[in-house]
Amino acid sequence: MVNEVYMMVYSIKFDKDWWRLNHEVRKSILSKAEEVANEFKKDVISIKKFSSLSQESNIIYWLSSFSTSPFLEFRSAILSAFEGYALESNLFLSVFKPSPYMKSNFDPKVVLGREQLKYFVAYPMKKSPEWYLLPFEEREKIMKEHIDMAINNPKNNGIKSYTTYSFGIGDYEFVVIYEIPDLFNWVDVVEKLREAKARKWIVKEEPLIVGETKSFDFLA
Repeated sequence: MVNEVYMMVYSIKFDKDWWRLNHEVRKSILSKAEEVANEFKKDVISIKKFSSLSQESNIIYWLSSFSTSPFLEFRSAILSAFEGYALESNLFLSVFKPSPYMKSNFDPKVVLGREQLKYFVAYPMKKSPEWYLLPFEEREKIMKEHIDMAINNPKNNGIKSYTTYSFGIGDYEFVVIYEIPDLFNWVDVVEKLREAKARKWIVKEEPLIVGETKSFDFLA
């Protein structure tokens, strides 16, 4: 099926020996990693790269694919490119599909092929068992309030959201992903959403990964 889309949010962190390498060696290794990422573009729907603003990582990769196999191959290739100086810090696996609360469909190649925005945020999420025991109609009403609050917020200018699903394939139930043009407005939008009724049933929203669209040159 055309809409069977898998996503992997994958972050890595350099070990202490990386920072002891001289500039030219680090630059060469980063160049090899860039070649790996570019090579994988032909095997996936999209691959986007971010310099991490989070303490537990230095680089974030966000991959979308019609198959999980490229994810396995990418992990092996990128770790090899970093020659043992980088370790995996986070890996979130999920499925991207239309929300049952929005009655919409999409072309994944169009949605995921858009140019990336300046900032990236992703985190795993889990809801309490009580949420799933509510009638669907009630859940739909609660989620509609949440969605309307986000869409109609005057500071939600250009924020792109992707709710993805991980039931049975992760210790969480969702991976929530955002592309953001401006972090300052983003903080205000999220703060306002804390007033939504849907917050009552959320039991997990971490670790939260934040990245910026920025060349990796500063890591050399």
